[in-house]
Amino acid sequence: MSKAGWVAQREFMVRVRSRQFIVMTLIGPLLFSLMFVIPALLARYDSDKQTIWVHDASGLFAGAFVSKGGVVFRELEQEPQGWRDSLKSGEDLGFLLIDERIDLVKPSGFRYYSEQPPGVATSDRITQAISDRIQTLKLKQRGLDPGFVDSLRTQIDLQTLRLTGDGEEDSSTAAATVVGFMAALIMYLFIFLYGSMVVRGVVEEKASRVMEVLVASVRPFDLMLGKILGIAAVGLAQFVVWIALTAGLVAIAQATLGGAPTPDAPTDGVEGIMAGLGTLNLPYLLSLFLFYFISGYLLYAALFAAIGSAVDNESDTQQLMFPVTIPLILAIIVAQMVVQNPGSPLSFWFSMIPFTAPILMAVRLPFGVPAWELALSMSLMVAGFFATTWIAARIYRVGVLMYGKKPTFKELLRWITY
Repeated sequence: MSKAGWVAQREFMVRVRSRQFIVMTLIGPLLFSLMFVIPALLARYDSDKQTIWVHDASGLFAGAFVSKGGVVFRELEQEPQGWRDSLKSGEDLGFLLIDERIDLVKPSGFRYYSEQPPGVATSDRITQAISDRIQTLKLKQRGLDPGFVDSLRTQIDLQTLRLTGDGEEDSSTAAATVVGFMAALIMYLFIFLYGSMVVRGVVEEKASRVMEVLVASVRPFDLMLGKILGIAAVGLAQFVVWIALTAGLVAIAQATLGGAPTPDAPTDGVEGIMAGLGTLNLPYLLSLFLFYFISGYLLYAALFAAIGSAVDNESDTQQLMFPVTIPLILAIIVAQMVVQNPGSPLSFWFSMIPFTAPILMAVRLPFGVPAWELALSMSLMVAGFFATTWIAARIYRVGVLMYGKKPTFKELLRWITY
């Protein structure tokens, strides 16, 4: 076994035997499964009731407000006394007052009172109910039947299909979006978490002067590569365990807690996404996700190792880590635009740049990526890893034995060209 292999084996064994690794390996799947289960339970069994009292002085909006989804509307013929004190005591959610005269051309005169501002969903529901009734009144003024106009509106179920070399396959945009965002988030967290672990490991060994003993028998490059590979093996092992345990816990929770939802619970979106997962080639996506996870980690870990070798304590790493983490943060921001149009030039170029490709390719993969783009991106990832490893090795070999001085970016450049 090479010296880098011995270093990697040591890093792996030391970290997997630690109490922190064991605890997080067991607790992590529980936390991830709760991220899926708790929102579903809140959506299915939400029993929180909100009451809105409505006083319509104009008489035009009788029956316009329908109780649904935990929001209860109660219409009052007369404005009750002391309703302001009732709101302050927290007995009611809100009070909607509609003026006696309403101009249908430029509608105004709608006032909503509450102790706290209403949520977006509640505000939209009130606004939509008023808009629908005003539209109905305008149609009647022009002699049109509102029922006939409503019949012209047709709800359709759009079936999305993806053309492949073997024909056509069902696809789900909602499922692809959820899977893409989740994969990008996991990619970001793991790269940052285990990359930072490389920094801490190098800084601790350098501060304790253990590094001087190590470099006496191992070349700096072998030491850096072994540390990167060892921690990568730790992250990959933990990731595989987390995926397996999380899937098992989610399946158990669905089988145990599954039940009839409340009548007003909005489950169509959740059920549609769960059904849409069957249209995705999950083994194919998982294999590519592992490639980008490993290659992305190796690329950033090499730079993090160089940062750790250039400083003497963890507090000094923040200044040098910030420029390296900017592409990761940028990728998360761009991911919101990529999911809107996965085939745009913006999506293509950012998924080719090695520093942003791991996260943005994770977003694009569920939507389908042409084979040539995938091959080009993977080739650039490998080339980017070798390039960053070469640069990091040049900094590492000098900085690993430098003490008591904070290097500037100019000095780091000098170390690379030394």
